[in-house]
Amino acid sequence: MNLAATEKEITALFEDAVSRQIVPGVSYALVDGNESRMHFLGSARPDQLYDLASLTKVVGTASGIFKEIERGRLSLQAKVGDFFPAAFPDVTVEELLLHVSGLPADLENVWQYQQPEALWQAVLATRPLAAAGQESLYSDLNFIVLGKILEQVSGQNLSRCLQAEIFAPLGMRQTAFLPKGRRDKFVATELTPERGQVWGNVHDETAWQLGGVAGHAGLFSSLGDLVRFSRTYLTASWPAEHLFDYDCFERTLAWIRWQKGRRFLWHTGFTGPGLGLDFENGRALVVLASSVYPRRGNEAWLLCRRQAAKSFFGCGYREK
Repeated sequence: MNLAATEKEITALFEDAVSRQIVPGVSYALVDGNESRMHFLGSARPDQLYDLASLTKVVGTASGIFKEIERGRLSLQAKVGDFFPAAFPDVTVEELLLHVSGLPADLENVWQYQQPEALWQAVLATRPLAAAGQESLYSDLNFIVLGKILEQVSGQNLSRCLQAEIFAPLGMRQTAFLPKGRRDKFVATELTPERGQVWGNVHDETAWQLGGVAGHAGLFSSLGDLVRFSRTYLTASWPAEHLFDYDCFERTLAWIRWQKGRRFLWHTGFTGPGLGLDFENGRALVVLASSVYPRRGNEAWLLCRRQAAKSFFGCGYREK
């Protein structure tokens, strides 16, 4: 399907989602080489910032890790025990990136930790549910640990490291942890019993308990910034030249492999965003929406976002 036809199909899909009140608005872009087609549907505006949730993993933490590997200051075979005393000292950077560390998805009852350091110590004390490399368990803990490793290697806290090494060089001026600004600059997320209306602060509970800066969640960004990120990622030699060496439980380093044997990558975030990269054709799909407003559990948006990715990649997930 050519770009114009893909654009027409995805726009119709998202306009329908807005009209059915599945989400209040959608910002999305199709990137093709130097061309980008940006759309702001429903309540969406060009100047808004979105909570990226788990897109933090690929846009932020993994990008920083890849930069340090490219420089030779970090190895995929480096072990957690090289950096911290932990209950899983032999787990490697590679296993963390591939989500095969065996660590659980998250800590239980993160509200019990009164200080970020207490939560971090609980992460280090976590016992794996499976031996490393044996099965795929998508885990926020993997990227919390990777964020801390990046701080150790770079000598900076995660926020300053990513600003200096990734966001500023790419001109991503609206991408940050703990961004400042008026409330109406941000897209609202969930109305929660613990925190009330979450709006302009990180939605993810664990990232909130860590002070808003974490390797797995916490970044805010705009459509324009993610277009810049996608265009650079598609043309950079690292990590693309290494990512397609892996198809481990349908994943590569940090990313989902949308199609076996194809150079397609995909990742999503709990708050609603999605990012697709088609290295075969030099194209990207960036989707931003707040699907947890006013409540989480929006299955209709998950189906809509998956259909948009299917239209973009020209095939369903892992279809033959």
